[in-house]
Amino acid sequence: MFNIQLTINMHKRLYYFLYLIFIAACSRNATLDNFFTNATPYEKYKHSLEKTQLDQTALGADWVKAGEISLHDSLLVALPYSEAGYFSPEKPTALCLQYQVREGQKILITLEALSQPDAIFFMDVFEVINDTSFQRIQAADTIPRLAYEVEKSGWHAIRIQPELLRGGAFLLNMRFEPSLSFPVQGKASSAVGSFFGDPRDGGKRAHRGIDIFAPKGTPVLAASDGVVGRVTQNRLGGKVVWLHSLKKRFTQYYAHLDSQAVRPGQRVVIGDTIGFVGNTGNASTTPPHLHFSIYKLGSGAVDPYPFVHALLEEAPAVQFDSSQIGIPARTKAIWSNVRHSPTTQSPIQGSYPKHTLVNIEGKSDRWYRITLPNAQRGYMHDSLIESIDQPTDAIELTDNDRFYFDFTDKAIRGNLIAGTSKVVAAFDTLLYIQTPQGYYGWISER
Repeated sequence: MFNIQLTINMHKRLYYFLYLIFIAACSRNATLDNFFTNATPYEKYKHSLEKTQLDQTALGADWVKAGEISLHDSLLVALPYSEAGYFSPEKPTALCLQYQVREGQKILITLEALSQPDAIFFMDVFEVINDTSFQRIQAADTIPRLAYEVEKSGWHAIRIQPELLRGGAFLLNMRFEPSLSFPVQGKASSAVGSFFGDPRDGGKRAHRGIDIFAPKGTPVLAASDGVVGRVTQNRLGGKVVWLHSLKKRFTQYYAHLDSQAVRPGQRVVIGDTIGFVGNTGNASTTPPHLHFSIYKLGSGAVDPYPFVHALLEEAPAVQFDSSQIGIPARTKAIWSNVRHSPTTQSPIQGSYPKHTLVNIEGKSDRWYRITLPNAQRGYMHDSLIESIDQPTDAIELTDNDRFYFDFTDKAIRGNLIAGTSKVVAAFDTLLYIQTPQGYYGWISER
């Protein structure tokens, strides 16, 4: 008769043995080869697995594979985004989230380890070129914090993966803020009344900036450190100031000023007054406002709104019980939808019947991030999920019943001790049960 407890103990010992080997070979105080001086923390760690041949073990190979697969199995979120999540220390896994970005935004990402504060989480940000191509643009580990400015609008993806045999609960926060200061004193992006690309002159041309409305005489402020270029007057812009940004490859254009307060060649810092709101030039018949443009070297005018737009609200605070994350649960509706993003507007990836087993891996507002037994990932609304504490049925087992620890890998299996087991969930043709000895696993549906 198969001894389930013995098998579990053997696997725990294997994990512990591999962990000791790895710690001895990859001490955080050790110096890596000079060859990898410029490598990212993730690449250095992967190299250390190869040096100790842990990548040849099932555990090490699974860790490498999890990182690679996650890029092609990512979920979609919108910024700002907050999540309480969980990584099982026993099973290598990685999380990849894609999010849309706009040129001029500054992206801020922080991760806080909760249950294992000293665990290392590798964070890598990629530009999504297409469905199969990703270009790394940022990386972090021991300081789980990333801040970077977006140079091109599109989609980015963040991959988060803990080191081997570590993980546990964590808090993830992702948001954006403007990379420039707002250029009109006392105002915010809600004062923008005309946007980039809006038609002008009956559609003959497009607006090449944004219009920020404010009372005449309101100070116009430098949105970044820079050197003043031209201070002049023209037919369209009226009284204008050009400001060449320091350390940035673009020039700012301030137009319709009532008066200018700087001279060519003058160095200014963020917040310095460079002029005052007016309606000079072709704005003489409109309420006073600042026309603000950004001209990027080699690209011409770009939309300045993301450069100055700040969030009015943060992502909803995650209300969660850490004991309810990283555990199995089941669906309770007749049919429950799994979605690609935590919103009802997101495409449905699949619908599953009542009592389908799901593993809860994260919580964001009212949405659980879940993984199904067949490894499909997605989001499910928390109103559709319940605990497996109460059985849905009971089943009498015999010595001939085959018991599987894992839905997808049935190599670990054995005969069960006969007795009454609790049926707590199901998936496909298998039942998820709790044996009289308290073990959870799968048997074939009868």
